Amino acid sequence: MSSPLKPRLLVVDDEPDMLEFVERVARRKFEVTPCQTADEALSELATGEYDVLITDQKMPRVSGLELLGRISGQYPRLVRVLLSGFTDLPDIQRAVAECHVHAYVLKPVDSNRLLQAIEQAYRVRDGAPFVPPAEA
Repeated sequence: MSSPLKPRLLVVDDEPDMLEFVERVARRKFEVTPCQTADEALSELATGEYDVLITDQKMPRVSGLELLGRISGQYPRLVRVLLSGFTDLPDIQRAVAECHVHAYVLKPVDSNRLLQAIEQAYRVRDGAPFVPPAEA
């Protein structure tokens, strides 16, 4: 049963298994909406208010960084989490600086790390310093 008091989370990934994983992990605390493309996510953002956006970096056509870049001047209260299998520190720094990423999670993702990243992202959005992933 979905509670209207739950924050709304939009997750974007071209892999259905990852969408299902994030939904399973987050559904107790969030109302989760899955999207398989950046275009689908942009439509969702335009029609509804979301509290958290989790996006994969590597997707066909429009990457997670491109998606975040497109919305960088919009939705100032939106918490932004980037998922990636890559640990390139310059890319992480660019994502934070240019795309206002609040947390960065390295794949493979486990449920505890994902929930911790969402909590960290809220703190960063509210002014705490960004902490890069330990593996980076």
